[in-house]
Amino acid sequence: MAGPVRIRTLLLGCVLVFLAGAAAHQQFHSGSAPIDSFARAAQQISQHYITELNHDELEQAAINGMVNMLDDYSELLNPAAYERLLTDAEGTFAGIGIEIGLRQDYFTVLRIIPQSPAAASEIQVGDRITAVDGDTMKGLLLTEAIEKLRGPAGSQVNLVLSRYHRSGSTNSKPAGIHVDVTLVRQELDGAYLETRLIESDIAYVRATRCYDVMANDVQRAMNTMSDTPLRGLILDLRSNPGGTLTCAVSTVDLFLASGTVVTVQDNRAPGDQAKRRAYEASSDTPFPELPLAILVNGSTASAAEIIAGALQDHARATILGTQTFAKGTVQTLLPPLPNGSALKITTARYLTPSGRSFDEQGLVPDTLVTNGDEATILAAAVSTLVAP
Repeated sequence: MAGPVRIRTLLLGCVLVFLAGAAAHQQFHSGSAPIDSFARAAQQISQHYITELNHDELEQAAINGMVNMLDDYSELLNPAAYERLLTDAEGTFAGIGIEIGLRQDYFTVLRIIPQSPAAASEIQVGDRITAVDGDTMKGLLLTEAIEKLRGPAGSQVNLVLSRYHRSGSTNSKPAGIHVDVTLVRQELDGAYLETRLIESDIAYVRATRCYDVMANDVQRAMNTMSDTPLRGLILDLRSNPGGTLTCAVSTVDLFLASGTVVTVQDNRAPGDQAKRRAYEASSDTPFPELPLAILVNGSTASAAEIIAGALQDHARATILGTQTFAKGTVQTLLPPLPNGSALKITTARYLTPSGRSFDEQGLVPDTLVTNGDEATILAAAVSTLVAP
């Protein structure tokens, strides 16, 4: 009966949230009859429901119910998730240095951040995390799993991992072993950036998320990567889910000396003309002529798509890989609610410099590379940089 009760309380909770915001409700409905109905329903629920209700939980469920009616990207962040989002935007956080994702219903290690506690441990890419500090990970949301892994710098966290391998024959079933690891969390700077040289004079920069100071980190890495002039840069945005608009605009500005980077279009403007705001590149551009190749795939989204789309429209970079994710809407983080949670809701759409919307369509690369082999796509990128 737990499922039906949750559904009922969520619906009934809508009554309470509208009571709490009667003034806001009047923005959407005229007349007093709807408000009277909400007030009457709330009174009846309080008086007649079989058990006493927790009004705070009902209010939270009601807000969640309203947000869930909007779109896939609007959400209600609990206080911990709100703080984590602010930290993510800064590009620095305390953790153990792994990126995780759901694979076959298990939270799986997808990447180990260099020079992190995880990198110095026996954790391997592909390990499944079955428990954290004695609590099972089964049934958690990704945001909840990440919150369990993060914590204050200097604090300990225990992970139970499940690792699968095949023994000899390709027809054998994978055997599983359990690994118990205790790590101490530390502050991780530049955790979303991986840099190295390819062929001694081509820079490779992989960004796994777009954060506010990413452009500064990219510029610093490129200036210190080689003692000789670089022939080009491969900017790898594959599987980058996006991040902040600040990151996208400032990163494009590293390579574009003038012109529009992105336009934000608000379709709720009065009249037939949608309200638009354009973000422009500055003339203070450190790499205006450096040959540039950008790698994308089906998980390149949002701010990462802004970067690729802007540099593609200006013919400033060659885009390689597969069609991008197609998330071209703006999510605005609103001021926190009285209970500490915060709404992040869709408020506008992004347009590339040529006026293209990539929402629900994605970006088509200049060079399609469907072979998932790492050496193949890097070789294709290098060839575009060194071609006469």
